[in-house]
Amino acid sequence: MKSLGLIPALFITAGLATVAAPGASAQSAIYPAAAQVAASWQPAEQAATVQEALNQFDVAVASHDVGLLQATGIKPGSARGWQKFFKNNPDATVTDDCPASGLMMLNDTAVWNCTETVTVISEGKSVPFALGIRFLFARRNGAWTIADRR
Repeated sequence: MKSLGLIPALFITAGLATVAAPGASAQSAIYPAAAQVAASWQPAEQAATVQEALNQFDVAVASHDVGLLQATGIKPGSARGWQKFFKNNPDATVTDDCPASGLMMLNDTAVWNCTETVTVISEGKSVPFALGIRFLFARRNGAWTIADRR
């Protein structure tokens, strides 16, 4: 995530500056395009809103709530798969470990590479297994939802 903060600085050093009108501040006269990009570039805020969408997914899975899963963006076919999983594994838990370094954002899309740990009860024993999961998020009307999960 720390590398995202460097993007505005890269725009400035990449020569995207244009000449401002007379009377503009010295910085805006030298780097008006870069200043505009820096003002609109808010990766920390956007990352936090993507995190909120992931948190909603985690709450839905923890509560085995298929309706809430669909509200996060999970498609009906996948929701039916979750419903079957919950029915067959009523004591199952699912947790996602999504490091900040695994989040990549561009405009209205984001991809987050995570490790998902599923724990089921088999023959009275807790059996965990982990797998790599890639969440694809889309921003629609200012809100982030899960567009795909593989």
